[in-house]
Amino acid sequence: MQENLVMNEEPEILEMPFFTKPVVGTTLGLLAAISFYVLCMLFPLIGPAGSKMDHAGKNMGLFLGVLILTLLFSMVAVFSKLEARKVLGGKMPYGTIGLSLVCFFILVILFFGGFAI
Repeated sequence: MQENLVMNEEPEILEMPFFTKPVVGTTLGLLAAISFYVLCMLFPLIGPAGSKMDHAGKNMGLFLGVLILTLLFSMVAVFSKLEARKVLGGKMPYGTIGLSLVCFFILVILFFGGFAI
């Protein structure tokens, strides 16, 4: 009996649109978290010491690229998890929403020069 339930559920998940599959949202959320970890390791590049170097522009470009990648991963993860929530139910993705907001605030602070004091 248990095997029939599992066998009946799998084709439904396989037939779902790409972004409504739970594994897609989870994978994107994991990629966003790993990218944010790398972003945190790059913070010294744009801090007071890194902003006074000759190659400060390259440091800023690298940091901005990783920040935008992290923001995209987290926003698409939020979208995917909300779409899966509409179809399958479940809880609100507060973690990925929070990560998106943190990345957005870092972007705003970066454009106003708040890290290079």
